[in-house]
Amino acid sequence: MKQLLYILLICCVSQLGLSQQDGLLTQFAYNKMSFNPAYASQLNYAEVGILIRDQWNGIDGAPTTYQATGIIPFTDYRLGLGIIASRENIGIQTTTNLRTMYSYSIPTDYGVLSAGIEASLRSYNIDFNDDRLTAFETIEADPSLLGEQSNSYVFNSGIGLYFKNQKFYAGVSVPRILNANYLSNPQGQSTEVRHLYIMAGSIIELNDNFELLPQAMFSLAPNSPYDLDLQVGLLYQKEYHLGLNYRVGGNRNSLGESIAILLGLQPIERFFIGFSYDITFSDLRLYETGSLEAMLTYTFGNNNPKEILTNPRFF
Repeated sequence: MKQLLYILLICCVSQLGLSQQDGLLTQFAYNKMSFNPAYASQLNYAEVGILIRDQWNGIDGAPTTYQATGIIPFTDYRLGLGIIASRENIGIQTTTNLRTMYSYSIPTDYGVLSAGIEASLRSYNIDFNDDRLTAFETIEADPSLLGEQSNSYVFNSGIGLYFKNQKFYAGVSVPRILNANYLSNPQGQSTEVRHLYIMAGSIIELNDNFELLPQAMFSLAPNSPYDLDLQVGLLYQKEYHLGLNYRVGGNRNSLGESIAILLGLQPIERFFIGFSYDITFSDLRLYETGSLEAMLTYTFGNNNPKEILTNPRFF
C-alpha cells in the first residue's frame, strides 16, 4: 500500500513540472464538448448531462471525475453556448472546474464548420497534511513539499475548430492557452500547460439496420507521452451502440495502455445512457480492477426524439 501511495503522490507533485494534466474520458465520442469548445454549436437541440468516472478501481486515492454539462443552441442553430462543471480527485489533489463555451457554425457546401472559444476557472486544493501520505523522512525534510494545505484559483481560455457532415467529422482544439501558475514554493511552480486534441471519425452504412463508426482522438501535452484512442463501434437502428476503444501512448512498456468496452443506448425517449469499462495493460493491473465510466443525458426541444437522437448522438 505504501508503494501505491508513493505513486499517487508522485502523480500529484509531478505537476510542479510540465505534465499531462487533463483527465481521460473513454467515452470521448459522447463528450466532444469536453475536449473542443467548437462542438457547442453542432447540435440542433438543448441537452444536459452528467458523467462519473472511477479510474483504477481498488487503488486508494485513484482518480475520480464528476462532471455536469449543458448545451443551448440559438439563432437558427448557428450559435451554441455550453457549460461544464466538474470535480476531479487524485491522491491529495482536488480540482474543481467551471468552463463556459461560445461557438458559431457556418454552413458550407461540404458540411458545417464551427469555431469556438472557452473561458475556464479552476480551483486547485492540495493537502500535504493528508493522513494517507507516508514518507521515509518527514515532509519538512523535502523543501518541494509545502507541509500544509494549498488553495489557488486559475483562469484560462481555449479555442477550437470542428467540422461535420453526414459521413465525417474532424476537430482540433487547445482548451488551455495560458501557462497559468497554480502552486508556488521555493523549489519551483506548478503551471497549467497547453493540451492539443485532434479528433476524427466517420460513419459507414452497412445495411438498413447497422452502421460502422470508426473514430479516433489524439492528445498531446509538453514533456508528456501522447495518448491515442482508437475506437470502433457498431450502431444498430441509430439507437444502440456497442464499441471497443484501444488506447496507446501513455505506457511505453506494453502494446497499449488499455482496452475498453462501450455501450450506448436510448431506453426511453430523450434519455441516453452510456457505459464503458477499461481494462489496464500497464503494471497497475496488478493492483486495480479496471476503470468504470457512466453517463446520462437528457434532450430538450420540440423535435421528434427519434429524429434528433440519432447520428449527432453517436457521431
